[in-house]
Amino acid sequence: MRELSIDFINDLKNSDGLLHPILERVKLDHTLMLAIRDNTINIYYRGGSLLKVNRQGNHVYQSFFDHKYNISEKTTPLLPLTIPCQADARIWIDAFPQLKEIMDIYFFAHNKPEREFQQLIARENNYSTISNNSEYFVSDIEFADSDLNARFDMLAIRWLASHRTNGANCRAALIEVKYGDNALGGKAGLLKHLLDIDALISGHKYGALLNTMESQFNQLDELDLLNFNRCSNGTKVKLDENVTPEVIFILANHNPRSTKLRSILDNPEVAVYEQNQNFNLRFFVSSFAGYGLHSDCMLTLAQFRSLLNK
Repeated sequence: MRELSIDFINDLKNSDGLLHPILERVKLDHTLMLAIRDNTINIYYRGGSLLKVNRQGNHVYQSFFDHKYNISEKTTPLLPLTIPCQADARIWIDAFPQLKEIMDIYFFAHNKPEREFQQLIARENNYSTISNNSEYFVSDIEFADSDLNARFDMLAIRWLASHRTNGANCRAALIEVKYGDNALGGKAGLLKHLLDIDALISGHKYGALLNTMESQFNQLDELDLLNFNRCSNGTKVKLDENVTPEVIFILANHNPRSTKLRSILDNPEVAVYEQNQNFNLRFFVSSFAGYGLHSDCMLTLAQFRSLLNK
């Protein structure tokens, strides 16, 4: 399961923790996002992994930057392969500007707009100036788990503003992001996602996915990486396998002159999912501009098709 050990959490949040400088740096830089893996954290920049830190043992942490990004062959600083003390964590932090520049050059040559928008959506709803008004909090991006046979662009917790006094009043939101009309069809198109998600939710491994989402949200909250008004009773989020999840498509930069999206949604194989018993199919439409996620912005397939026809 994607969660951090108690020691890992303490090394991040305690002022004397080995990794505390990294957490504090992330909080000061909204171009960065900390994502929780299995006793591992990924620090994302523009949807790419700037720094990966993996716990190997008792207060032993390996640190890694993927040098595939360095297509410009710039000289990189000498970076520690492990972080045995805060001084080594600060060496990584001091190198962030240079590593960002390396990644900027890479993304210019190898554009990854969907991943970049995923991180932007997470920032808007988790820890921006409007995140307290959001009703969806992103627990993970770029989720891939071979044991669960599951892959999602984003995982989120739907927690309505009127239900914040009880962490059990939540439901899972499984999100796919499509950037531009060219991403709508093919092997990773809308229909393929719907088929895979339906199989996952109806299978016996779905509960494990909910446990991961629940743990990730609560640990991000413990690390103070979510900005919202918390309940005075300190309630934790709890996901119930019997509560119908939402499957949400966020379609960024659709060309309104194109008929491709309309033809996909008119496909009878897609249309049957409007009444699917395993999940509620929704399509996100922004509230004016921006990526703040609200329940009122989630349209059914019929509502979305009607909007397209207008």
